[in-house]
Amino acid sequence: MLLTQQQILPPQQHDSWATHTQRAVFSDISFGFMPAFKDLRNEQIHLSVDQQGELSVMHMIDHLPDQWVDERDDRGRPVSLKAGIIAGFMRNGQFYTLRQLMGQLHDS
Repeated sequence: MLLTQQQILPPQQHDSWATHTQRAVFSDISFGFMPAFKDLRNEQIHLSVDQQGELSVMHMIDHLPDQWVDERDDRGRPVSLKAGIIAGFMRNGQFYTLRQLMGQLHDS
């Protein structure tokens, strides 16, 4: 799921979406942090999604753009990503690496 700054929903829209669909939104139970990947070359960000295309609660590389995949297994599933693709988290329109998040915890 490719995101641009304009496509990221503010928290009040997440709440109304969750009420409408009667499902919990991952961002509501994870303090708004959603697993994501970022291409450092062009700054594109994709949220991690599961097999059904729903937001995932963990980093999954299966549904990232083909051009981000470096190697696939015999069944065609991605097993590695190209250099420059990093894992992190999206929150409030900002991408964070795990290192950034851990640094913020130590600073607080």
